[in-house]
Amino acid sequence: MSFSSLPIIDLKADESTIVDSILNACSTTGFFYIRNHDLFNAQQHMFELSKEFFQLPSDIKENYTIRTDNHGFIRRGKENLDSANRKLIDEKEAFNIAQAVSRDRLPALFAESNNYEFITKFYRDCYDLCMKLLVYIAKGFDIDLDYFTSKHKLEIEPHNIIRLLHYPPVTERSDESIRAGAHSDYGSLTLLFQHEHKSGLEVLDRSTNSWHPVEPFDDMIVVNFGDAFEYWSKGFIKSIVHRVVMPVVDSTKDNERYSIAFFCGPNDSTLLTPIPSKLILDRQFEKDEHAKHALDLDNEHVLTAGEHLAMRLNKTYNY
Repeated sequence: MSFSSLPIIDLKADESTIVDSILNACSTTGFFYIRNHDLFNAQQHMFELSKEFFQLPSDIKENYTIRTDNHGFIRRGKENLDSANRKLIDEKEAFNIAQAVSRDRLPALFAESNNYEFITKFYRDCYDLCMKLLVYIAKGFDIDLDYFTSKHKLEIEPHNIIRLLHYPPVTERSDESIRAGAHSDYGSLTLLFQHEHKSGLEVLDRSTNSWHPVEPFDDMIVVNFGDAFEYWSKGFIKSIVHRVVMPVVDSTKDNERYSIAFFCGPNDSTLLTPIPSKLILDRQFEKDEHAKHALDLDNEHVLTAGEHLAMRLNKTYNY
C-alpha cells in the first residue's frame, strides 16, 4: 500500500475485511477512500448550499466572521494553515459550522427552516459515520469497542465542525499559489467530500518528503487521521500532512474548487495518552520534524485534546 495508490474501503464488505483494511491504512498511508457510505445525495445538496453562500456579497458573509469558538466565516487571505511558514496565505474562503450553533449566528440561507434541518441531519450523519469508523479502529487495535467513541460524546464539549470550502478561480498560476497550506488536522478523523472531479489535494509521505495527488471521486469520501491519533498511537498512526495546490493540467482554466470537510474531534478533557493496545505497547514515540512542530515537543506534561486544539488554532488565526 503506497501514497501513489490510496486504499479504497468498501463499507458493504464483511467486517473483518473492513477492520483489516483500516488497520493497514493506519500503519501506512493514513489516508484512504470509503465507498458505499450512503451520503452521496446529501453531499450534493450540501454543495448546492455552499455554492449559494459563497456567491453572496462579501459584506454579507463578513457579518458572520469566525470567533474563538471556531464557528463562522473565514475570508480569503485570513487563514494560514502552514504554521511552519508564516509568509504564506491560503487562497481560499471557508465557513465553519459548529454543532448546535444558534440559528441567529447562521446566515439566513442556512438558518431557513428546511436548510437548518438538513444541515443538522448532515452533521449527525457525518458524526455517526465517524463513530462507526472509530469502532472499526478499536477492533483493529484489539481494545474496548467504545474506547474511542466514549471520547467523542456529542453532549460533552463537542469539537466537530462542518467546514465549507471555496477556492476562487485563479487566472494566473504562480508557484506561490497555495490554496491551502501544508498541515495536519487537529482532531481525530476527517471526512472530506470532493466535488466535480476538481483536483488539487495532495498528501505528504513524511518518510520520503514527497507529495502525492489525492484524486477526486464524487462517490467516495476521503478519510484521514488527525493529531489525536498520532498521540494515542505513539506515532504508529501518522497525522498525515496535506495541502491544496493549483491543478497541474489547465491550471488557469475552470479551476474554481469546492470541497466539504467534517472534522471529528475528541472532547476537551480527553487525555492524549497512548491507547492500551499490544500493538504499540513497546513502541517508542520518535517524533519527526512535523510532529516536533505540530505536537507537544518534549512531552513535558500530558495534554488534553482541548489544550492541543487551542494551541493549533492559535497558530492558524489572528482573531
